[in-house]
Amino acid sequence: MEKTSAHDNENASAALVSFGSDASQLTWEPLGDRVMGGQSDSTLVCLEDGIGHFHGTVRLDNGGGFASVKADLPEPLDASRYTGIELLAIGDGKTYKIGLRNSTDRRSIVYQHAFTPDTEDWSRIRLPFSNFIPTWRGKTVTDAEPLKTGLLASVSLFVSGRQAGEFELRMQDWVLY
Repeated sequence: MEKTSAHDNENASAALVSFGSDASQLTWEPLGDRVMGGQSDSTLVCLEDGIGHFHGTVRLDNGGGFASVKADLPEPLDASRYTGIELLAIGDGKTYKIGLRNSTDRRSIVYQHAFTPDTEDWSRIRLPFSNFIPTWRGKTVTDAEPLKTGLLASVSLFVSGRQAGEFELRMQDWVLY
């Protein structure tokens, strides 16, 4: 697949997450299995040319098995007129998840959507809001309300499922489509 900017999509009219140096940057906090005794680590940094680089190591020691980063939006975002999130990504063969919350509270339900980008070429990833699954501590919540797209308060990125070892994901901006 040719490398293009996610902004080249005519239907994409609003950035949810921007990795460009001139954009208002979100503060990405590492959250991971350390809360339950694990030793995994992760970070998300903005590289040159507007690339977000999510990397670290998932360790299975002490009940570990996932790594993530979370950022609260500066103010709640109304994405109700959009269908989902689109991004360009290149990965390492692992499966990743984008998480959305209707609250900045870390104890709130996280609506997740998994994706596995190509390892050699940039992949255009489209994640419809209707396919985001409500989760609590990694388990599906069957009686949760659907994601309220009119009230997006925080975003997160995960590598989970006990995919041990180093990981590396590069992404361009997440845009609403």
